[in-house]
Amino acid sequence: MTSDVATTEASTRAQPQLVLGQRIETEGYRGTVRFLGPVPGTSGEWIGVEWDDVQRGKHSGENKGVQYFQCLFPGTGSFTRFSNKIHAGQSLLEILKERYVDDEKTAKDLFLGESNIKVDIYDFDRIKERNRKLHLMKVIGLANTNVATAADYDETLAACPDIEDLDLSSSLVSTWQDVANICAPLKKLDILRINRNRFVPLVEPPLLSHSFATVRCLAVNRIYFTWDQFMLLESSFPNLEMLQIGFNMLADLGKNDGSVPVATQKVSGFAKLEDLHLEGNLFSDWNQILRLSHLPRLTSLDLSENKIATIEGPQDASDFKTLKSIRLSDNLVQDWASIDSLGKYNSLTDVWFGNNPILNSESNAQGGGHNESARTTTIARMAHIQHLNGTEVTKKDRFNAELYYLKNVALVTLGMKPEDVKKAHPRFEELCEVHGRPDVSDESRKATSDILKDRLLAITLVSKDNVDGPVKNTVQRNILGTMTVKNLKNLAQKLLKIPSLRQEIVFLTNDLDYVDVKVTVKLADDLREISYYDVTDGVELIVMDKTKMKT
Repeated sequence: MTSDVATTEASTRAQPQLVLGQRIETEGYRGTVRFLGPVPGTSGEWIGVEWDDVQRGKHSGENKGVQYFQCLFPGTGSFTRFSNKIHAGQSLLEILKERYVDDEKTAKDLFLGESNIKVDIYDFDRIKERNRKLHLMKVIGLANTNVATAADYDETLAACPDIEDLDLSSSLVSTWQDVANICAPLKKLDILRINRNRFVPLVEPPLLSHSFATVRCLAVNRIYFTWDQFMLLESSFPNLEMLQIGFNMLADLGKNDGSVPVATQKVSGFAKLEDLHLEGNLFSDWNQILRLSHLPRLTSLDLSENKIATIEGPQDASDFKTLKSIRLSDNLVQDWASIDSLGKYNSLTDVWFGNNPILNSESNAQGGGHNESARTTTIARMAHIQHLNGTEVTKKDRFNAELYYLKNVALVTLGMKPEDVKKAHPRFEELCEVHGRPDVSDESRKATSDILKDRLLAITLVSKDNVDGPVKNTVQRNILGTMTVKNLKNLAQKLLKIPSLRQEIVFLTNDLDYVDVKVTVKLADDLREISYYDVTDGVELIVMDKTKMKT
C-alpha cells in the first residue's frame, strides 16, 4: 500500500459515525470522505479523504492499481485511520459560542497559537461582553471553522434573530439540507456565503425555499458544482438578486438539445437575478453565454478570466435587453469584429475589456492603429458605452475617438469595396453621417497623415525617486495628446509598477526667459489632457513615487 497508510492500529476511542460525502477536519486541514472500508493487505477500516488543499494529498484515490475513490484534482487523496484527530463538525451555535461567548478565555490566558507567547488585547473583557450579545449581531463570519449542522431551531432563533450576513465558507457542511437547517431560523438573512465547500450532489430539486426566502446574495465560488446542479437549487432561492459562481470550472450551462442551436436554449428561472458572477471559469463558446440572455432582470454579468475568443451579437431583439454592465477582462478575444458585436447590445453602458489579445497586439489595421489607441478605437466602435475599464467616456472623449477612428479608417480602407469596408467597420457610414465623410484625395491624405502623426506622441516614461536621481526604469510608448493625466498615471502604474495615487509626474522644458535653463513642469491636474501642459513628441516624463521622494 502507498506510504501514507500507517501500520498502527486504529484508535480505541469512540469512532465518529462517518458517511460518504461527509466533510471532516484534522490538524487544520478539511476534506471530504470518499471511501470507508477495508483495504486488502491491511487490517482494520480506512477512510479515503479528498482534501481541499491541493498540497495535502499523496495520490488520487488509488492503491496498488486499485481505484478506491475519485478526486477532482489529481494528487489530493489519501487514506487515514479513524482517530481522535478527526473532527466531524459541530452545530452553528456551538461554534458561535466558542468564538464569541467563551467565558473560559480571558485576557490572562490568551496565547498566540500553540506558543507560549501571551497576547495582550486592550480591554478584552469589554470586547468579549459586546460580542457575547449574539442576539444583536448582524454579520457572522464562520469561514474556516467546523460548522457542520444546525442547532435547535427555537434556540437559534432566540440566540441570533438579527443575522443578515452569514459566511460558512470552508466549513464542514456537506449537504444543502444542512445549510437549509442552519439558515431556517435566520429570518433576516440577506447574504449567504458558502464558498470552497464540497456538497453531496443533488438528484432532484430540494424543497428549501422556506429556509432561503430572504436571501438576496449567494456566493458559491469554488464548490465545483455543474450548472445543472445550480438549476436544481434555483427554486430554493426565490428572491435571489446576486449570484457568485466563480472559479467552478464551468464550460457550459448544462445539458443541451443537440437538435437545435445552443444559443436558443435559454436558461429560465432566476426571476429577480440582477448580478451574475461567472469569473474564473472555462467558458469559451459565446453561444453558451447567449443562453443567459433572456434572464428578465439581469443588469450585470462578470465573465472575467474565462476562455472567450469570439463574441457574437444578439440573435434576437430580447437578448440581454436589460444588461448594462459586462466584464470581459482577461479573456482571449483577438478580433475587432467581437468589439463590434458587443456594441450591438444597445443597453450596455459599462464595459471592462482589459488584457485581451486584441488590445495587446503591436498594431492592427482592421482596428485602426497602434495598441496605444486601443481605447480610442474601442470607444469609437461601441456607440453606447459610458465607462470603459472603469473610466468615464466623456462627450469629448467620444468626439475625439470617433473623429480619429473615422479619419484612420478612411486611410486604411482606401480602395476597398464598400461591402468590405462595411464588414470590417460597421459604424463607418454611421460616423460619416455624424462627422462628415473624410476627404481621401492625395492632398487631404497627406494632411490627415500629418494630423494623425501629430496626435500620437512618442514619450518615454522614466522612473526615479527624484528629478535629479538615478534612473530606475524606462519605457517608451506612443500616446494620444488627448490622454488625460489620470489615464497616463494608470498607464505608468501598469508599466512601472508605481501605484497611480502615489505618482507625481513632471518633465523638464526650456525656460522662456533664460537660455540653457530648464524648468520643471508638473502634471498636477488628473482631469487635464496632457496636451494642456504642452507635452510634445519625444518628451521624457519623470514618474516619481511620492512615498520615496527626498525632501
